[in-house]
Amino acid sequence: MTFSVLGITGYGYGLGLAISILLYLGVSGVLGYRRRLPAGTLRVFALVALPVSLVLARVAFCLVNWAYFTETISQPARMLAFWDGGLSLIGALSGLVLAAFLAARLMRVRFAVLFDVVAVPIGLLVAGFRLAEGFTGQLGIGRQVALDALAQQLPILFLTEQMGTMTFYRLAVYRYEAAVGLAIFLFALWLFARQGKARKSRQGDVGMIVFALLGASQILLESLRDDGHMLMGFIRLQQLGFALMPLLALAVLSARYGRIRMIRGTVVAAWLLLPVMALVGLLMVHPLNHVLDLTGKRALGWALMGSLGLYMALFLRVRGGSLRLILTWLAALLAIGGCVMVEFSIDGSDNLLRDYAIMAMCCTALYLAVWTLWHTLRRRIYREERLTVRIQSAG
Repeated sequence: MTFSVLGITGYGYGLGLAISILLYLGVSGVLGYRRRLPAGTLRVFALVALPVSLVLARVAFCLVNWAYFTETISQPARMLAFWDGGLSLIGALSGLVLAAFLAARLMRVRFAVLFDVVAVPIGLLVAGFRLAEGFTGQLGIGRQVALDALAQQLPILFLTEQMGTMTFYRLAVYRYEAAVGLAIFLFALWLFARQGKARKSRQGDVGMIVFALLGASQILLESLRDDGHMLMGFIRLQQLGFALMPLLALAVLSARYGRIRMIRGTVVAAWLLLPVMALVGLLMVHPLNHVLDLTGKRALGWALMGSLGLYMALFLRVRGGSLRLILTWLAALLAIGGCVMVEFSIDGSDNLLRDYAIMAMCCTALYLAVWTLWHTLRRRIYREERLTVRIQSAG
């Protein structure tokens, strides 16, 4: 969609992005005022975030499409033409986090406080970005489905394509993503309000939980897309970036849990065995290639899994490891492995509803790994605060 103002051609997609950014910054300013951040902090953040996020969003897109610019059209300089379109959401979100860090240093405020403020309206920003994709007619479009009856009852969930007398239905993924973004925004507002009233919540936690939820949900939603955006071969690069978001939050919470439980730092290295065990399990049911294939060598696979499991069960417990962390990480990595397996089998699937339901359950398990560990930490802090109050009252 295009329009003209004073002879200047504008695009509906660009206008949608601009409105979304203004709404995001406006809500961030209100939340910053509620958190009593120093005057001008959000203005500095906005001045830093706009160029940094734009650059990182463009850089991420160009890196994924490097061959297109350097070989297909043989015009590397076109990478600088960001106004022609081609941005990465995961790059833009990374820019917002970096901008929050830089603004916090410039204004001498705690990064955790500013991170909470700018993370809460992330869902609103994502919702606006996704709705703007609807103006392109190309982005945010999903797979073709044969659900004529459902499409007639709920037309907002689908897009139609007419070929002669035939009508085809495709998933309107950008609408789903916008709805999920708004839901995340409302959930983040609720967390933010609770954090202001409860002493047991640490600053920065709301931002981590929001980013973890956004990442887990986008793993599924990116899989629904069929527009070729940020696709390298058969791998959706944005899915990988979004998968890292809950894992990074889980890593931070695990380190905090380890300090509270006085777990020795030497056992942290043993956690690296969890991805190895997950990989072995994956190769036993779905080989990556002819070399990484244990489907015909199940005995060897079980022997490897058993030895690694015995090592973790004995060494980590003896050395001060935490069974809670082991099980939490194992659940998170198995959830990631489940998403990978489903993603690799989607194209040849005869039951997309079943496969996407499995992926949705895996994404939910991934987020719950973060949420439950965070909830455990909050309860422990709350108990310690109550004990401190009792001791002070008794004294």
